[in-house]
Amino acid sequence: MADALELGSSGKPWGFDSPLSHERGNESMKIELEQVSPIRKKMTVVLPSELVNKEVDKAYSKLQKAVRLRGFRPGKAPLSMLQRYFKAQVEEDVINGLVQDSYPKALDEHKMTPVSPPIIEKGILETGKDFSYTASFETKPALEVRGYSGLELEKEKLQVTEADIDEQLLKLQNGHATLTTIDGRAVQTGDCVLIDYEGTIEGKPFAGSAIKDHLLEIAPDSFLPGFCDELIGLRVGDTKAFALQMPEDEMREDLAGKKIDFTVAVKEIKEKVLPPVDDEFARDLGDYKDLADLKQKIRDSLHSAKEQQIEGKLRDSIVALLMEKNSLDVPPSLVEQRIQSMLLNTRQRLAAQGVNVENFSQSAEKLSEIYKQSAEKQVRAALLLEAVAQAEHLTVTDEDLEHKYEEIAKIINQDRAAVKRTIDREALTAQLLEEKAIAFIVSKATIKEKEPDPQALDGKH
Repeated sequence: MADALELGSSGKPWGFDSPLSHERGNESMKIELEQVSPIRKKMTVVLPSELVNKEVDKAYSKLQKAVRLRGFRPGKAPLSMLQRYFKAQVEEDVINGLVQDSYPKALDEHKMTPVSPPIIEKGILETGKDFSYTASFETKPALEVRGYSGLELEKEKLQVTEADIDEQLLKLQNGHATLTTIDGRAVQTGDCVLIDYEGTIEGKPFAGSAIKDHLLEIAPDSFLPGFCDELIGLRVGDTKAFALQMPEDEMREDLAGKKIDFTVAVKEIKEKVLPPVDDEFARDLGDYKDLADLKQKIRDSLHSAKEQQIEGKLRDSIVALLMEKNSLDVPPSLVEQRIQSMLLNTRQRLAAQGVNVENFSQSAEKLSEIYKQSAEKQVRAALLLEAVAQAEHLTVTDEDLEHKYEEIAKIINQDRAAVKRTIDREALTAQLLEEKAIAFIVSKATIKEKEPDPQALDGKH
């Protein structure tokens, strides 16, 4: 009956569901549902006077055994005296108990799964009268998704070139380079420089503003924007003062949008010496027979990575088309849950990189605003793909889950049992259901291959 209240493409109006009675002996609970909006419901629960009286009597009986009142033996305080002193407390406890007991049962009866905590408006408890309360909560919108069959899609060809392999080899070279101290020349791009630096904002130091013996690679993305550019051309013993304007989206709230005055002293200049790329280099990297074997492993790895990237782009294009063809309201609570998940991932990633996250909470509010649009898009996509799965009766089996657990265990090199304990089963099920929905849409689509975008496949987009 609750489904009749959902406002989907059928255009049925919002309104009240007919009351249902839930018999419990001589007691009954009545429920009325109101569809306040496509994503919010309001439930009114009416509990019979017989049940109310019973719960009140139980509360006073329990209180009578526990309370000590002057002039009365334990357990013998009269009801009138208990009501005089403890009426408000008893009523509050009884109301809380009635709501906590009946609310999940009412949801279960209507097979409703709220996506937000309920806002409860409690009624007044009166002996001999029915007790009622209302609970409003967000739900997923009813959605009859359209336009997902017969899509015309473009998919990039999967290509791994020699240039791709050479680029990876260069990265491996840089990762195993040695540093040689250089005398007699100035700092240039690619060097590693040992520096002391101090920073101030309006003449005042800030947390972490003075660092000694910091080894910095002179590269565009290795430090604060513009910092490395200021060091090019300096020599050992030089000191330079300069100012940098911090971006407004800087994670440290105390630095965001501020102008920082730096003083930097160059102590050493070190040049990278790259090892030769040969069979010995390959064997030094790990379990590789020779350079040819290393190149083949790189090729296989790039093939897998590019395949995932291409499939990800295809998924994004499918989701974009679904969003064009289907409008829907997104529950704010689901968006907020997604934002919190993104914030947690950011915090964990920074911690894994050795970044001090002490000031993270100060910038969490700002990051929440940055993440909001992306989170809303992710939730919208999840709802659309879930609707496709429901429309096509797609399901996730225990075998699907076990296979995914095994796949994840191999990727992260952990025991499958440990993976099962770590990964939330419900979340994994939702992920697999989305994958099945995408696979179904692809199976019904017309797909045209196109030449790859070199920059995108290099990860430079």
